[in-house]
Amino acid sequence: MRRKAIICLLFLYFLSGIDEQLKAQGDYPVPPTRDNLLFYIQRSHNKNTIAYELNFTTDNKLNLEQPVHPYWIRYEEGGVRQELTYIQRKYAYGLESQLIDKQNLIFKMYFVSYSKKYFQLIKSAKDNKIRAYISLNNKFIEIQKIFIKTDGGTFWFPVIKYIDVSGKDTKSGNNITERIDFK
Repeated sequence: MRRKAIICLLFLYFLSGIDEQLKAQGDYPVPPTRDNLLFYIQRSHNKNTIAYELNFTTDNKLNLEQPVHPYWIRYEEGGVRQELTYIQRKYAYGLESQLIDKQNLIFKMYFVSYSKKYFQLIKSAKDNKIRAYISLNNKFIEIQKIFIKTDGGTFWFPVIKYIDVSGKDTKSGNNITERIDFK
């Protein structure tokens, strides 16, 4: 009888550990599918999401000066859409872009908060859709989601543990996640 009780307690302890791991990963909402949505960013400290959409002019042409428009989906406030503040655009989640090839619509882009790693907007020859791609760990990935794990720090200087970039491996077509560690 005592042995069964110990096994039962160990089993419950094991299950509580799994539950804590799942809580640490979070249960994050997925933004609604939209034709212009390139990718989105989620962060470990709340469920609010930054969405990155293609930015078209009124005559339905890609805005060559600002090809991507970032905005919040404030899930912790009922899922309302909200523009980034000036500080968020200029120092955190905004993008810098450089038009590389106007004819083929290729842009080199990076986040204003992390210029060490750039990604590209490229118009696909297959279906004429513009997508975001990044080269990580010898893989060329169509970006779909970015997750940033932080651990303390301040508003201006958060401590980033890692960044997971999820999407499709262009070579295999498989869904993959590649990690950028910050140690």
